[in-house]
Amino acid sequence: MIDNYEQAIALVDKMEAYLPIPIRGTPELIEILQNKGHNVPTNYIFEVEKVLYGGDEGGILCAIKEYTDKNLLITSLTHLRIADDHPLAREIKDYQHKRCMQLARADGKMGKAKRLAKKTKPKKGFWQTGKLTRED
Repeated sequence: MIDNYEQAIALVDKMEAYLPIPIRGTPELIEILQNKGHNVPTNYIFEVEKVLYGGDEGGILCAIKEYTDKNLLITSLTHLRIADDHPLAREIKDYQHKRCMQLARADGKMGKAKRLAKKTKPKKGFWQTGKLTRED
């Protein structure tokens, strides 16, 4: 079992109360969108419109507006980055960390799981600059 079902559902419920949630994509998500022909800036702020639980295989899934605002894209919460000042930031980051560790263990990548376990300090980055503002 990858996720603790009760904890995942509790987080989904909490996230639904905060919709829409401003969020950034990981470099991998941005690359996928760019390969689809969208000129998405790396610091683009998406909005999570809907949250659901996809079981152990999918984890917590988020429907986000694509850069064009014409379509919704569904992606795993692990491919998104939330601002440090969001009320659910700590819970979301904890979920992402635990899920990545469990997936690494399930794939037999114990070295990766150990490296992930050592990451306890939050890194300084573009989220520590203050409140989110959408740059169109």
